[in-house]
Amino acid sequence: MKVLIVESEFLHQDTWVGSAVERLADALSRQNVTVIKSTSFDDGYAILAANEAIDCLMFSYQMEQQDEHLNVRQLIGKLHERQQNVPVFLLGDREKATASLDRDLLELVDEFAWILEDTADFIAGRAVAAMTRYRQQLLPPLFSALMKYGDIHEYSWAAPGHQGGVGFTKTPAGRFYHDYYGENLFRSDMGIERASLGSLLDHTGAFGESEKYAARVFGADRSWSVVVGTSGSNRTIMQACMTDNDVVVLDRNCHKSIEQGLILTGAKPVYMVPSRNRYGIIGPIYPQEMQPETLQKKISESPLTKGKAGQKPSYSVVTNCTYDGVCYNAKEAQDLLAQTSDRIHFDEAWYGYARFNPIYADHYAMRGAPGDHNGPTVFATHSTHKLLNALSQASYIHVREGRGAVNFSRFNQAYMMHATTSPLYAICASNDVAVSMMDGNSGLSLTQEVIDEAVDFRQAMARLYKEFTAEGDWFFKPWNKEIVTDPQTGKTYDFADAPTQLLTTDQNCWVMRPGESWHGFKDLPDNWSMLDPIKVSILAPGMGDDGELEENGVPAALVTAWLGRHGIVPTRTTDFQIMFLFSMGITRGKWGTLINTLCSFKHHYDANTPLAQVMPELVEEHPDTYANMGIHDLGDTMFAWLKENNPGARLNAAYSGLPVAEITPREAYNAIVSDNVEMVAIENLPGRIAANSVIPYPPGIPMLLSGENFGDANSPQISYLRSLQSWDHHFPGFEHETEGTEIIDGVYHVMCVKA
Repeated sequence: MKVLIVESEFLHQDTWVGSAVERLADALSRQNVTVIKSTSFDDGYAILAANEAIDCLMFSYQMEQQDEHLNVRQLIGKLHERQQNVPVFLLGDREKATASLDRDLLELVDEFAWILEDTADFIAGRAVAAMTRYRQQLLPPLFSALMKYGDIHEYSWAAPGHQGGVGFTKTPAGRFYHDYYGENLFRSDMGIERASLGSLLDHTGAFGESEKYAARVFGADRSWSVVVGTSGSNRTIMQACMTDNDVVVLDRNCHKSIEQGLILTGAKPVYMVPSRNRYGIIGPIYPQEMQPETLQKKISESPLTKGKAGQKPSYSVVTNCTYDGVCYNAKEAQDLLAQTSDRIHFDEAWYGYARFNPIYADHYAMRGAPGDHNGPTVFATHSTHKLLNALSQASYIHVREGRGAVNFSRFNQAYMMHATTSPLYAICASNDVAVSMMDGNSGLSLTQEVIDEAVDFRQAMARLYKEFTAEGDWFFKPWNKEIVTDPQTGKTYDFADAPTQLLTTDQNCWVMRPGESWHGFKDLPDNWSMLDPIKVSILAPGMGDDGELEENGVPAALVTAWLGRHGIVPTRTTDFQIMFLFSMGITRGKWGTLINTLCSFKHHYDANTPLAQVMPELVEEHPDTYANMGIHDLGDTMFAWLKENNPGARLNAAYSGLPVAEITPREAYNAIVSDNVEMVAIENLPGRIAANSVIPYPPGIPMLLSGENFGDANSPQISYLRSLQSWDHHFPGFEHETEGTEIIDGVYHVMCVKA
């Protein structure tokens, strides 16, 4: 246990009260309590701001000064941002303190200890009892049960065979593995025989209580803890909602797990096509794509849904937010899709935090209270491990029940099909803890901190861009509004100079308005989408507002290579866009280093520093290509290639239209299983049917789905693959990753159904 004692600046240490505080600190130490002492408000505030975990906060204040009242309120407020139920003790002189206490302060303080009347041991005992009660309610249901079970130190005769890690210690490699991860990981890795903990698959015991807790915090009627990632969550929902006779409506901007759901169920898809801007940034599906008339037209015209005209789709899915951080007004999207389908799925894998900050109001699935919901059944899937705080593979399914509800027993059949009978309890517990971290005040505090950091970074980049361009020079600029308006005053600001408080709290600063050139989405409806402040894209120079390449530019691939050499890994790179995810683990020092590294790139780029000095590994691996080049020379060569070939426009074209679907994804997969497939070189792809999806990474969105025809030799899909092949030949070391392709002797091949 740990206590923070904050002493007033007005209290002298050599007083009788000061010595009484010292005796209390000694009494706490004798009870194995760690005592941290702070002799000023500023020092105490800094300790709390650093997220120091404490079990009790004590003030040694006489409350005679107005500043003391203010300090106590500020310190308790800071404490409660992240540690809401920590007991607070006020240590004081009864006569002086009681005369100055007010009702507000009485509500903030848990206990008053009269330091000159009660003994140090008595006050220490009261504090330990309060801290014990706090710790008993601190942990969420499952993690608490696991810790209590671990205290039993059982002898197990069941799986897993390593028996709490002992098995690993019997060889040197196993011992290293055991010591690297620590004993608690292995002791908590238990089989499902522990009935006292309940069951993940049956949703009983501590597992069931954990899911009820998650449902309350995330605003669902029911939540399902998933340990096979949101890919498994998506497949589970699809398997519970559709059969091979059903028509389903899918966002074409979907994760590959949605296609896998089609393979498993055999359902017949029609697609809503999203928008893309000049940078290849993925925008929203427009409302007209969700209109009932539009969707019925797609059903009547698609080769996969022939004979099903007029059939009501059993399910629809929208990816919210897009990989690039464009968030739907989910209320509006849900109302539109509800006219067509009784089950709506928002794949919010990268967006699980939205409920906890008002800046995202109306732009996520689990809005408001479950009891207020009236309409279709709504699913939301969250990767708790992505931008919350959980171990990899941790995910949640949240459900608001309405029309088309799938009852517990039926849904659980699909859940068990995709779960495991041997879950790693550490993943389950991390899901539980991720929920508890978002509960109460801490959810707002944590999300606000991330938004604050992201906005600070955006403004720092915007100021640098403004300074450089004012001098006729170049720099990177953040992709966001360039002008914002304060709705209270009507005053407009350059983004770089806007009040930070305005940018971090006002949704209007992020809503995409029709006709704004910065976002580049033509004919975008008003109040349909917003940019997530924490998904930060920066733009390298080279592309005009009209989408045409300028005379000069800086290819983003070269910048990303520079960043990678300096230990910085962006989440996505297009021709002129570099994207960074701000999360709860990002710090000011981390993004400060990013800015320094970008400035360093600019310095060396402008100086045309030889590649042998700044990227020696690249030159060593490919001396024939790069031996005598400077970094600016390479950038110019890359830019000239981009200008001639324009792969971004080809990729946009590939995503903007729909290839002809000859067979369903399930039929294409059956061809793989029956070995009715062959690898086809790029020059022979015209007219062929893909047996697997072709998925450029990142962001991992299918450009061509399995069962679809590549089209003629000039189709955008083949043209894009051809441009990738050319780029890879011209710029070794900068190859692209495209799932579903295989490079054989330098030639792109794709697995196709045999002709």
